[in-house]
Amino acid sequence: MTAMLSIGVMGSACERTQETIDDLDSRITCRDYCNKKADCEQHDASRDELDACVSDCRSAIEDDCGNEHQAAANDKIAECVDQSCTEFWACMVFDAAPECFAFVGESTMAGGAKP
Repeated sequence: MTAMLSIGVMGSACERTQETIDDLDSRITCRDYCNKKADCEQHDASRDELDACVSDCRSAIEDDCGNEHQAAANDKIAECVDQSCTEFWACMVFDAAPECFAFVGESTMAGGAKP
């Protein structure tokens, strides 16, 4: 009985550790996404604008996406930010769980237009 309880506790601890790692990755990839977004919109975003963008991105990925999709969503953003602006916007689609990228369709920074 004690062994089964230990395995259950270890499993929960591992899941929390993975979620913590994924959340850290989301912070980094969302910051990269927001910087790329500002660059592609040719907008010198303020710190407040970048922070709001990162917050929206992280909320979608960490809260709405589900733990089973979070790592893949982070990987997809990392893949997209390395592309040209035209390819970047086309890349920012996550068919496996569209709710993960709900922030992409939100208004652009300071009225900039997506190409």
